[in-house]
Amino acid sequence: MNLPIRIPFLSPQHWALRVLGVAAVAYFLVLPIFQDRRPNEYGELTDICIFALAALSLNLLIGFTGQISIGHSAFFGVGAYTTAILMTDHGWSPGWTFLAAAVICFGVGVLVGVPALRLKGLYLTLVTLALAQIFPALVRKFEWLTGGSRGIGGLRYEQPDYAPVDVGRAGRSEWLFMVALVMLGISYVIVRNLVKSRTGRAMIAVRDNATAAAVMGVNVPVTKTVVFGLSAALCGVSGSLFALRQTQANPETLMFTILGSIVFLVIMVIGGAASLMGPIVGAFVYYRFDEYTRALPDKSYLPEFLSGFLNGRPNLATIVFAALLILLMFLAPFGMVGLAKRIGRRLVVVVPRPPSRKHPVPRDPGLPTDAMPVDDADTALT
Repeated sequence: MNLPIRIPFLSPQHWALRVLGVAAVAYFLVLPIFQDRRPNEYGELTDICIFALAALSLNLLIGFTGQISIGHSAFFGVGAYTTAILMTDHGWSPGWTFLAAAVICFGVGVLVGVPALRLKGLYLTLVTLALAQIFPALVRKFEWLTGGSRGIGGLRYEQPDYAPVDVGRAGRSEWLFMVALVMLGISYVIVRNLVKSRTGRAMIAVRDNATAAAVMGVNVPVTKTVVFGLSAALCGVSGSLFALRQTQANPETLMFTILGSIVFLVIMVIGGAASLMGPIVGAFVYYRFDEYTRALPDKSYLPEFLSGFLNGRPNLATIVFAALLILLMFLAPFGMVGLAKRIGRRLVVVVPRPPSRKHPVPRDPGLPTDAMPVDDADTALT
């Protein structure tokens, strides 16, 4: 057998590969719903979905539009506090707060995106970095609204009667995981449809060369501003889920600081920037890697002197995680999805369909009947 195998685009074999890929992702994401797991296991899966959604929003801005942001932890926090305030002060149902968080974060993202139109590169990075630094201070400042340093607690998303889950803590954990999974699926569909549309092509054109995109008729300011707002809205929804997962919104939470933005960025890079599946794969790999390195001192296969050296030193576990991350970047500079695609191209290549002419070039009535149109003549010569 000669490798790689060449498969025509949208052929039955191509559709079989696509269905196989979707089934593999669905196996890891949907299968836990049909299994009996402990509440903490459902909590871990919920965290993975939340991180994937936050990284998905950041990937829309950085990977597909080329705008750098280290301030998404602020949008994450705005979404969390929107849910907390609406639930405690106004008696809203948790489900409706997701929509409110998306709308409010969209507005905040547009407000940040408008002045950012004149900035690029390091200057835009500094603006978003300042946003991430300011947010916890603003939460403490407006104590009458946010509860200040005490935060807002007692947030629970009780499972409804129609939910196919048990009553109690276990059922509540499973229900929150199902909600997070649905939100991640809806957000993925939104991002995918946006990227595959004409607007998505405009975003990629802005990312590659903003000047050339403007010459080709792309409204660069509108594209950048709207994408900034959409990215902030999706990140706000993930923040709402995070507040329900933690049952509180507190300014001391590390994910509301600059560390949260760095985590989202790391997840995006691990999975693969400008890849639709990258944030989901990156969230899973990041969470399990971090979990593995934190549990290293308890591993029985490590030598006793090494376990004793790591025990009680959490910073060393962080160093191990950073070393594994650096090694991963050397092996997969385009992320896990990029590595999988590179290996897959050695086995199977999807051959695109040749372009078809829907509107043939009209002939000039003054030319002889056997004359060839200009573009056909040029094609024949090449």
